[in-house]
Amino acid sequence: MIHAVIGYGRLARALVPALQAAGQQVVVGRRFPVGGELGQVQAARAADWVWLTVPDDQIAATAASLPWRPGQLALHCSGATPLTALSPALAVAGFHPLKLLAGDAGFGGVHVGIEADAVYGPALEALAHALGLVPLRLPTPMSGQARAAYHAAANLAASGVLAVLAEAQSLWNAAGLAQSEALAALAPLTRGALDTALARGLAAAVSGPIARGDAGVLARHLQALEAAGLEADLLRALGQRQLALAQAAGRLDVAQITALRALLAAH
Repeated sequence: MIHAVIGYGRLARALVPALQAAGQQVVVGRRFPVGGELGQVQAARAADWVWLTVPDDQIAATAASLPWRPGQLALHCSGATPLTALSPALAVAGFHPLKLLAGDAGFGGVHVGIEADAVYGPALEALAHALGLVPLRLPTPMSGQARAAYHAAANLAASGVLAVLAEAQSLWNAAGLAQSEALAALAPLTRGALDTALARGLAAAVSGPIARGDAGVLARHLQALEAAGLEADLLRALGQRQLALAQAAGRLDVAQITALRALLAAH
């Protein structure tokens, strides 16, 4: 089997060597080939499976520009784009690694969302295992709304954490501590929370004043934000969700819940 990878951004630079290491034959098709490289059409004609690793807003146009034939599979690796973007092809599938591409290039242990019919699903799952990925079967067909929700969840779990750390860094600085030390000091807390959640579940892992029902400490947190000239919207939103987790764990009584809810709802 020959794989054609169309486009050569971050994802392709991780996918191509992974496919090759798994014993797959791969050709790369570029929009503007140089030095003996293949163009996109030439690469697609040579392949059995054609991977479109171009940006999301280019997937549909790229698929429309390629000469598809029966027996050929078109794939994209987007989390947010529905497979209808590949509709010029006769057979389509999605293969979305849940991985931060800004990190290392390896796929080991990463889940991959697979949207495929019964013909290609088993082969894609087998390929995922060969690449060291953990297959995650997505609903097939998956609506555009479902795709957006799935991708939003992934983005919130990735860059959403960075937004929380940025807020924490601002508070760290407001406390008179060196901003250069903030991330190194705070990141182990983030890792610890994630490790505990993986071992015990989200509700059992929640900690801090809200989990303890300590309204006094929460009030001082809110006052510290005001004194630092920072908006309290993020802390309140996160606090409300932490409160729901603490309630699910059965750790708070009615009086504690009422006091915490009043603080978090204040404007």
